Amino acid sequence: MAGAASAPYPTLPPDLTPTRIGWDASTLDPLQPVAQARRRSRAWVQTHWRIPCDIAESVELAVSELCTNAVRHGGGLAGLELLRVSPSRYGPSSLRVLVTDHRPDRPPRTTPPAGPLSEHGHGLTLVCALTLSWGWHTLGTDQKQVWCKFAVPGPYVAGC
Repeated sequence: MAGAASAPYPTLPPDLTPTRIGWDASTLDPLQPVAQARRRSRAWVQTHWRIPCDIAESVELAVSELCTNAVRHGGGLAGLELLRVSPSRYGPSSLRVLVTDHRPDRPPRTTPPAGPLSEHGHGLTLVCALTLSWGWHTLGTDQKQVWCKFAVPGPYVAGC
């Protein structure tokens, strides 16, 4: 086509995947809920949201730590949600991991582990180091939700 200017970047189709995905514990393998939650989360953020590998790995690790805490200290994993937030005038694009458990009376603790070789006590410290922020709140009288937030690039980034 003579005289037609080519676009500097290829036009990508709109990403029509949901901006929120989640699983309740009943849909996860009852014998391996943490491993399955971790695998599903990594697959979703890479395949559907096209999150870069380094961030996808950090999301997978945070999901693993928060779900493990829910199983060990929170009376069992109740649910996992991933929330992708588009950029706006209020902030950049982000991804939140929300893990729900059954013990609202047991707030998450960030007490230091007994030592550097201790097998316990590093989870929330690791989540804090990987994410922009984290926190928790109660959901009614029978659940709490622990969350963390990641900065992610805009909507059309190639995955791994």
